[in-house]
Amino acid sequence: MELSVIDALDMKIIRALQTDARKPVVQIAKEVNANEATVRRRIDKLLKGGIIERFTVVLDYHKLGRVIKAFIGLRVEPAKLKTIAEHLAKHPDTQVVYRTSGDTDIVTEVILERMEDLNAFLEEELKLEGIVGTIVTIVIGPYKRCPWTGL
Repeated sequence: MELSVIDALDMKIIRALQTDARKPVVQIAKEVNANEATVRRRIDKLLKGGIIERFTVVLDYHKLGRVIKAFIGLRVEPAKLKTIAEHLAKHPDTQVVYRTSGDTDIVTEVILERMEDLNAFLEEELKLEGIVGTIVTIVIGPYKRCPWTGL
């Protein structure tokens, strides 16, 4: 599906689903002022077109005892980029791994229980050959929360 095919009604449906993907189609139809059949067809079209890739669960990490969120920027040797990114992606506390431009080559987001866990992550997971520098940014608080992690 091309982006140009998305119209205002599609965007209203997408926003309703982002708020609560378990919301009944009947309720979404009322919210977006369309009939149920139209909303159902639009959702199917968005799924088939790959605009909506999947429905997922947003966890409250604070309630799970995970209150430390950090972004770790890495400068790496180009030949080791993929190996390091794949290593980080396998770690259960890693939420995302991005290839970036600018001061860092990779940025990863981790969510942990304690500062000691962050220290252990930095000391154990980042001692890979090819990492030539790190920048660690600890999140103090949100101005707007992430729709996927809730943090």
